Amino acid sequence: MQTCTCDHVLCHGPGLLAADFQYRHQLRTTEQSSAKTRRRSADAGHMLPLMMRLVTKLEGDAPVRFNYADEASELNMDEETLRARIAWLAEHGYIALDGQVDGLARIWVNPAVAFRAGKTDPRIAAARHQFPYIVTDMTGMAAEQPVHVAEYDKQGWELVYQNNAEQFEDPPRFPFGCPLHGEVEATQ
Repeated sequence: MQTCTCDHVLCHGPGLLAADFQYRHQLRTTEQSSAKTRRRSADAGHMLPLMMRLVTKLEGDAPVRFNYADEASELNMDEETLRARIAWLAEHGYIALDGQVDGLARIWVNPAVAFRAGKTDPRIAAARHQFPYIVTDMTGMAAEQPVHVAEYDKQGWELVYQNNAEQFEDPPRFPFGCPLHGEVEATQ
């Protein structure tokens, strides 16, 4: 039996890229200040693959169920590194950990990063863990401080909601590729 994917709409916010920017900026700053720089793999400083794994696991207004061993394997990194990155994300307000037991975690994602449109009210999700609103600087990684964090503010999240209400309440649906409603163009 095939299921409809039209309503599985993901709204991503500025926090998605901000996590990657902030992590790489911090890593680069740390490396520059140390006398010894170490060689690292091309993706060693990137947070985006982990963020995308978390975001694509969102199901309505609920925490992501996260298995460290499985995710470390999927991300091609050791579990210790993955745990360190999850801790960093929690420390910087991109996620909130809601318990960890036997290699499993329940992770709430800051709605400034992403949320499921039509299934999650970002104001309520932000209030639940007092999530900050996180944005990238307009000049991106070229900025001295590429990420700006506004601590949790109920009125601030209300303003974000009002400015994006149409997208949040009635998000665009794209049936392309939906097994029930979409038509996949035939390759010629």
